[in-house]
Amino acid sequence: MKTKIRAVKLRVNSAAGPAGATIAFKSGLNILRASNSRGKTQSLQAVVYALGLESMFGPSAGTSLGSALTTQISYGEPERAIAVHSSWCAVELENETGIITAQRAVKNSRVQPNLVRVWHGPAITAEPNELRHEEFFVRESGAAKNPRGFHRFLAAYLGWQLPAIPKYTGGEALLYPEIIFPFLYADQRAWGSAGPRPVTQYQLREPTRRAAEFLLGFTGPETAAERYRLEDEIKKLRSEWGSKLAALEATATAAGGRVVGLPDLPVGARSRNGSRPTRPTATSEARLQILVGEEWRSDEEFLRKLQESAAPTGPSQVADVGQDLIRERLAEQQRELTRLSTTAKIVEQNLTLNEKQVMILDSRINALADEKIKNQDIKTLLRLGASSGVLEIDDAECPTCHQPLGNVEAGQVGPVLDVDATISLLSSQVRTFEEMRRQAQEAATESRASYRAIQRAVDICRTEIKALQEDLVVPEDFPSSAVIAKRVAAEVRLSEFNRVRDAVEDLLAEMQDLANSIFEVRSKLSDLPNVMPQEDDRRRDMLQRVVREQLTDFGFSSYGANLVSIDQETLRPEREGLNLDTDASASDVVRTKIAYLNGIREVANSLGTQHPGFLMLDEPRQHELDEDHFRATLRRLARCSDVGDQVVATSAASVSALSAMLGAAKANVIDLGSQRLIQPASGDDPMDF
Repeated sequence: MKTKIRAVKLRVNSAAGPAGATIAFKSGLNILRASNSRGKTQSLQAVVYALGLESMFGPSAGTSLGSALTTQISYGEPERAIAVHSSWCAVELENETGIITAQRAVKNSRVQPNLVRVWHGPAITAEPNELRHEEFFVRESGAAKNPRGFHRFLAAYLGWQLPAIPKYTGGEALLYPEIIFPFLYADQRAWGSAGPRPVTQYQLREPTRRAAEFLLGFTGPETAAERYRLEDEIKKLRSEWGSKLAALEATATAAGGRVVGLPDLPVGARSRNGSRPTRPTATSEARLQILVGEEWRSDEEFLRKLQESAAPTGPSQVADVGQDLIRERLAEQQRELTRLSTTAKIVEQNLTLNEKQVMILDSRINALADEKIKNQDIKTLLRLGASSGVLEIDDAECPTCHQPLGNVEAGQVGPVLDVDATISLLSSQVRTFEEMRRQAQEAATESRASYRAIQRAVDICRTEIKALQEDLVVPEDFPSSAVIAKRVAAEVRLSEFNRVRDAVEDLLAEMQDLANSIFEVRSKLSDLPNVMPQEDDRRRDMLQRVVREQLTDFGFSSYGANLVSIDQETLRPEREGLNLDTDASASDVVRTKIAYLNGIREVANSLGTQHPGFLMLDEPRQHELDEDHFRATLRRLARCSDVGDQVVATSAASVSALSAMLGAAKANVIDLGSQRLIQPASGDDPMDF
């Protein structure tokens, strides 16, 4: 939807009375002409400020409107400084949905700068008394999303469907108007780069590229955004899987068991170069096992034995069991306790060794990684032309055995590895040690489960020994404590084990849902195209042709204009293998920036995209752009009137010089003269806050 800037207004109230300035614009090329330091830039900055877009200059950017609207204003001949009491600025916009005027206070004791008053009508170029106005907020959380956020209102007015862009920190955020506006406004301080001013404080991924894609109507960003969204979803699901797996291991361990047949991560959780997985991980293949004696038994087998032990057999007295049998059972349990205690010590030692091995391997992997970084640094230094002295060992000890090298004598040691071979060897060693660590960690996990299971068996054995010892000293007509304790223990264990089995089954069911979700998301990722759509390529080629055509007209001479291209990754103008911003002359960087921003406007117009159709260029004749080339620039910009677009440019050239350069090209030259922009005014303004 084409949008036009109709007017901008600045208003100051000071001890000397009111002052202000109003500038009206037309369709087509508008040249705001004035002497230097007389308010040209201030006029364009007022448009930016009134729209709440000053954060395009940085996260802590101020008003950029100068002292005349913030602290003091100069009056009279000779000039004298007068303190500013209050000030505001406003911009009037028009498109097919109607005319609005956005107004913001710059300095006001009652109204904060982040309040925006929107007049529904031409409040600057007509009387605002009869106009309805609303109030919104800007530069506050939710300004682009909430119903009373001004940038949400502005986006709707401009007809923008702001896309959601992935963030580096995860999740998504809107492509804020502050990121788009550097393509619509080139401020004086931004002419040192051929590309638009980057806006990076929102932590969005590739914000400048996304803004270019938005204005050119690319379809590829939807695919990229979907890819980032799916990758973030996999990360979240993978984290949930890890939490469930830890809960599963804790549940099984508490019952003296373990779960086998379950991977650390399900199918699709790891990226495999975009390959599509064939089927999801099946948690039904996982099995709960319980340590019985020295063997891991299935949960079904263990359950049957528990049910048999807990089955009622009728009351038994000590006399029914017999003293000899009690002593025999007591001896068996004592031998079993001795065996279990010995086994526990062995398993504990293995666990300690495995955990220590994991720590040693971690240390070794870190040392190898550090050594690899050092060699990579040496490789970089050698590539940059450093002397061979960087290869000398500067450590006082061996990097492998950490023995001192001070008194070591070395003779002929034969050929040694070069830097590339050393890096390759270190990479291979890191992979080997990482696999060893994985195996050691698995052994430690199994030892930990075994140790806890044996400890539980020790506790049960001690309980039975205590009951049998009591049976030996009580009268024979007393109930057998051993029989009762064994049955009660079996019943408790059975009840506990059933709860554990149910919990394990519930966790496995939840993990199956996660595995299915990861499989589905990975399948969607695999189905996404890995290349830019053909239509996007066509649009990029269109922009490249228009930029090269303008560069030729504007006198680009650092090298052939046909060597300047639009980078496929960044969508910025570039010369392959070189930094255009520093390789080209300063004036050619300016030419490139004008050609790029105007090229996007022209291509967007021909494609009917969401570009608003206006462009503001503050002092485009930077770095002594010669008159012939500036003439070609102005005449190219003047062609915007043919398609109903609007370009506002500032210049310090005289009216006669501008007229000569424009020739037959149409332009609205607004001459601000040699006086300061803001001049004394009479009476109150109906727009005052």
